[in-house]
Amino acid sequence: MRRVPARWAPMVAWIVRHQRWLPVIVFVVAGLGMAVDAEARVGGGQRYSRPSGGSRGGGGFSGGGGGGEADIIFLLIHLIIEVPIIGVPLTLLFIGFVIARWYIGGGSNRVVHRSRAENHAAAARAQRRRAPAVRGLQRLRKADTGFSMPVFLDFALLVHRRSLEALGSGRFDAMTPFLSQRALGQLRANHEGVERVDDVVAGGVRVSEVTWRGGFVVAEVIYEDTRVETLKNGQTREVIVHERWSFRRAADVTSLPPAEMMALSCPSCGAAIEVDAMGACVACSSPITSGQLQWQVHGVEVGHRSKVIAPEVGFVAGGDEASVDLPTLHDRDLQAAVRRLLARHPDLSMEAFSERVSLVYHRLQAAWSAGKWSNARPYVTDSQYQALRYWMDRYQRHGLANRLEDVELERVTVVKVDIDAWYESITVRVWGSMRDYIVDVSTDKVVGGNQRKARRFSEYWTFLRAGGTDGSTHGHTDACPSCGAPLDDVSHTGVCGYCDSKITSGQFDWVLARIEQPEAYGG
Repeated sequence: MRRVPARWAPMVAWIVRHQRWLPVIVFVVAGLGMAVDAEARVGGGQRYSRPSGGSRGGGGFSGGGGGGEADIIFLLIHLIIEVPIIGVPLTLLFIGFVIARWYIGGGSNRVVHRSRAENHAAAARAQRRRAPAVRGLQRLRKADTGFSMPVFLDFALLVHRRSLEALGSGRFDAMTPFLSQRALGQLRANHEGVERVDDVVAGGVRVSEVTWRGGFVVAEVIYEDTRVETLKNGQTREVIVHERWSFRRAADVTSLPPAEMMALSCPSCGAAIEVDAMGACVACSSPITSGQLQWQVHGVEVGHRSKVIAPEVGFVAGGDEASVDLPTLHDRDLQAAVRRLLARHPDLSMEAFSERVSLVYHRLQAAWSAGKWSNARPYVTDSQYQALRYWMDRYQRHGLANRLEDVELERVTVVKVDIDAWYESITVRVWGSMRDYIVDVSTDKVVGGNQRKARRFSEYWTFLRAGGTDGSTHGHTDACPSCGAPLDDVSHTGVCGYCDSKITSGQFDWVLARIEQPEAYGG
């Protein structure tokens, strides 16, 4: 252990005795003074950042955008300027703490901090991590040739959101074919004391395994999301939840077409849900409340639940989010799947696909920054458009606007290719950067984010298109993929005003179906 200089000895001794309180002090002051913006940029990725060492699948989140030591330094500088009576002593305390840890720990004899180059090297060595194979998925696809993972995940997200929203009204009648009484009881028990659930935003959704039990096929779905809960005493809280929902369906049933599956109507006749006392559809008399014809949630388990401590709007230090250096998860069958896709479409150009990714990326960021989400309509699926439009509306309702400047797409890596009876999908990991800040529209004053320094981040984006589409892509062209007209007249339902073609279903070109955060993505 190094010898402490005499002039520092009293300070070091005091810090050593009280060092357990330093994180508490920093945490409390950070919560009072400023915090990371919780919803900035398309997809709200900063809500899901957590330390790089966090366990995947365990749900261990921390609120905020993960700037690490840079965020602490930025916080201290801000406090020195704005609240010197707190900032100055806290800064001295922090410096003393660092010095004490250095000397007491033997300085370089302890490998506590790695250089930035070493961190990047370690991340690079882990970049070829493979996502775990989904046990039982291939068997399901052989038995049900109509099964589509993108459609199933959209269905699972829809059922998840509708079930949580029904907690407030108590009206689960329309969900009876899709939510068993057992699952409903578990859902209510998991939300004891909660009056209503709003603002459900999924950071990640994936199927972890598929099994067969007692004549049923069971798909285990993992969700990681944030939501706002209103308690029965009137208080509200924002929480991050990691859940496992078990969907089951009769083993000999095949999947419905995508449109019918997403309608959440009677899986037999398509009528609006209304069942008799025996659980049969009143329109066609088919039993539909026990997973006979459609996937039904049979179990709900909460794995981890924590309160979001970051306020809605705050300042960030810029720099890198923790997501930038997290290892990339590649699908185990990536190379074989790419070969199958290219064999199907010899005219498919991966360079043109990359141009399409870049086009969608920049168009979405521009539409978001301008507060005109309708401009993004031609590039995203129905479900993705509605999910992101909610956040745009929320900003506008509160007189705020999220500005994005110097938008860059740094890198795109293909990590997964999936082909099924209905769709072809490609998941890419994107790395980007931008100056990301929030303004009060009435005053144009910056109230969150960082207007001066860009923030780097990374996300997983999944694009899909219909299986019968030819291999060509319009790449960087801003035109209707059906008639070639400008994209200045596309309805909220995704229909081109010139040729009446629905261009957002993937029938003509790649559209964005899902945005997932590296902290939540499971492959």
